[in-house]
Amino acid sequence: MVHFAELALRHYYVLLFAATLVAQLGLPLPAAPLMLGAGALVLRGELSGPLAVLTTVASFGLAHLVWFFAGRRRGAAALRLVCRLSLEPDTCVRKTEDLFGRFGANLLLAAPFIPGLGLVAPPLAGLSGMRLWRFLLLDVAGALLWAIAYVVAGYLLGPQLAIALALLQSISGSVASGAFLVLAAYLAWKLIDRRRLLRELRTARITPQELRQRIEAGEPLLVVDLRHEIELDADRQTLPGALHIAFEDLDLRHGEIPRDREIALFCS
Repeated sequence: MVHFAELALRHYYVLLFAATLVAQLGLPLPAAPLMLGAGALVLRGELSGPLAVLTTVASFGLAHLVWFFAGRRRGAAALRLVCRLSLEPDTCVRKTEDLFGRFGANLLLAAPFIPGLGLVAPPLAGLSGMRLWRFLLLDVAGALLWAIAYVVAGYLLGPQLAIALALLQSISGSVASGAFLVLAAYLAWKLIDRRRLLRELRTARITPQELRQRIEAGEPLLVVDLRHEIELDADRQTLPGALHIAFEDLDLRHGEIPRDREIALFCS
């Protein structure tokens, strides 16, 4: 039977493409270690650096096109889906919208280097109405920078990576089980961090159905729409009588919110 490590090495380009594609589609699979490994294999003459980079850029482009058109057709719903997949659903939409509003389309160049942002930026670009050719140009450029950076890092750290891999194999018994342990530890850390964030953000919540029933019953309830301008430009609909205040303007405009009524906050 061919050893797993030998099989992976023999089909490393396929493994690299598949793992990166799955990661960019939303599953929490860290592809960066494979890119570092590619750089180490380039140092040993077992892989082609340009081909490893092009393989990675192709997987980025394919996955990001899926999310770009999802954002264009499904709007904020696509953003929320991406954030649920990334295990950071409670803050990633708003943070990405704020960054996109501040830096514009050029944020796509840096997105692959910022955890969580690389996954949310493509649907947000589609939601914002960006032209397809411009998205492809910036997205491919960002993926190219990311791939080259990791391959070069793996090339420079090749000897150290070989030592770490040997140590991991001696501890876990095999490369496959070692990789599984690393992935399990990563997922556990993300879940623990998400639970901590939920405890910090826990507030009284109301469902859309409950809110509608209370408004139709004539209760003195004011809805404050905190959605980002990007979402409002894509979908001008809001609840009747809602007061729109951008989240970042709350400190300046909080005086507009009456103190004698119950307030419901409407956000992403």
